[in-house]
Amino acid sequence: MKKLTIKTLVDHFGLEVISGKDHLDTEIGVYGLNRAGLELTGFFSPIDDKKHKRAVMMSSKENIYMDQFDEATKRLKYGAVIKSGAPVILITKKFVDETLISVAKELDFPLLRTDYPSTSELTQKILDLYDEYFAPTEEVHASLINIFGKGVLITGESGIGKSEISLELIKNNHLFVGDDRIILTNKGSRIYGKSHPILRNLVEVRGIGIIDVSKTNGYKIIMQETTLDMIIELFKFGADGVDASERLGRETTNKKVLGVDVPYLKIPVSSGRNIANIIESAVAQLKINQSDVAEDIISLMNKRISEINEDN
Repeated sequence: MKKLTIKTLVDHFGLEVISGKDHLDTEIGVYGLNRAGLELTGFFSPIDDKKHKRAVMMSSKENIYMDQFDEATKRLKYGAVIKSGAPVILITKKFVDETLISVAKELDFPLLRTDYPSTSELTQKILDLYDEYFAPTEEVHASLINIFGKGVLITGESGIGKSEISLELIKNNHLFVGDDRIILTNKGSRIYGKSHPILRNLVEVRGIGIIDVSKTNGYKIIMQETTLDMIIELFKFGADGVDASERLGRETTNKKVLGVDVPYLKIPVSSGRNIANIIESAVAQLKINQSDVAEDIISLMNKRISEINEDN
């Protein structure tokens, strides 16, 4: 797993290093940002593990609270927060108390400053970066296409035609995310998918080789990342002489991905079937099922049968 360091934050967001320049390689080992409200009041949990503390952010609220204290009290409070185990403190342009800067320099503690205009927006961007380091991930062998605004993972045994179907879907103006090696990540109980960096924009087609779809079809069809909204598994129709496909009355099933349930459908592949069109129809039906116009097809057919019988 990659390590998130203070230097990662500095480089990614262009932060000013006020103090602690020799400690930028310190690892940030815990997800999240902590606003130091309770700590500035003097409360510290007795069971806290100093080696597993969040980075701290201070802005206007902390500045207003600390303004009521004299210099000596401020120094004690800031010193206690710094010694509590947090790897770094980040202050915004709304935090203007020079006492913290003085204490951090005396203790050679990593103190960073940002001029980002919105604290909440910056917090979200930092957490998005954290997701790349802390969020659970897995790699799967599949193709990933965004169809009608839904991320669809196309799986199936090697050679069944996933890449060729992906090209057909791209030709139908859907968005290509990745092929062959897909990285899935759980961010806040939602699954996101993207291509492995080595294979970004690339598709392997038997008989042709590896092609770059950003060059053959243009960058307009490329999507760097998408939510995972549906999994479609392709299987050979009538394998071993048995037709295991369902035709009527199918209930929606789910498949767990990194602990999250994702709608799952199996589609049989055989000569003469336009699988790309079938996948489009499956996604369209998923969108209907998730809307307020969804209707049970079996109930609808039974209703029509009853109406016909009554008319007769």
